Amino acid sequence: MGSGCTALVVAVLARKLELTRAEKHVHNFMTDNQLTKRLKNSAANVLRETWLIYKYTRLVRVSSASKVRSHQRKFLQAIHSLRRVKIDQRKLTDNANTLVDMAKTQTNIYEVVIDMNIRQTKVEKRTDAIEDHLRRIQSQLDSLPFLIAERLRQQRHHQGAT
Repeated sequence: MGSGCTALVVAVLARKLELTRAEKHVHNFMTDNQLTKRLKNSAANVLRETWLIYKYTRLVRVSSASKVRSHQRKFLQAIHSLRRVKIDQRKLTDNANTLVDMAKTQTNIYEVVIDMNIRQTKVEKRTDAIEDHLRRIQSQLDSLPFLIAERLRQQRHHQGAT
């Protein structure tokens, strides 16, 4: 009993805490802006550390191995940070696209189904009309031998009377 109540409470709270479509778009926009800033910062760090490595290895008469190693470590950290940000951006783009794409796909499928239903109804009406015409033609064809025979009798009767 207690676990059922707990599950019900969790389900209700999850539903209440779920973001609306507009809120999801705002959240994705803000997250995208934040990731873009982080990407620019990481790229700047990569460039800065590249410059400092070059500076301490090529432009100084006596290079300090500790400074070079320190900047190489920072350079690798900056590259790692840049890769992480790019992965996060890809994840955000994939999630955002799937939500929008699913909604558009669902709308498109709904429109196609409605259109197919309308067309199916039209085809059924046309088929019914064709069946009615065929029945009338068949009944006329069925009565044709009797009409021909009747007409021939009338002509013979008319010729016999004259």
